[in-house]
Amino acid sequence: PNLEDRDTMATHPTLGVRIDRICCIGAGYVGGPTCATIALKCPHIKVTIVDMNEKRINAWNSDTLPIYEPGLTEVVKACRGKNL
Repeated sequence: PNLEDRDTMATHPTLGVRIDRICCIGAGYVGGPTCATIALKCPHIKVTIVDMNEKRINAWNSDTLPIYEPGLTEVVKACRGKNL
């Protein structure tokens, strides 16, 4: 979000902060699907996933995801290039 949007964003009721970005460390069986779901359900949040394994990141950016979960490919395709 740009600076103007950040000023109008709601403050998280529990944390007391504005959340507009998330960085997940680890693109494995937990981090990848979790962050893809966050990106789908929270389109106003920019989700970045990092991993030491470059091949794993390349696989997440390809048409063949490195893991299989029912519906995961569709979730990633819906968010990729937008907020994921």
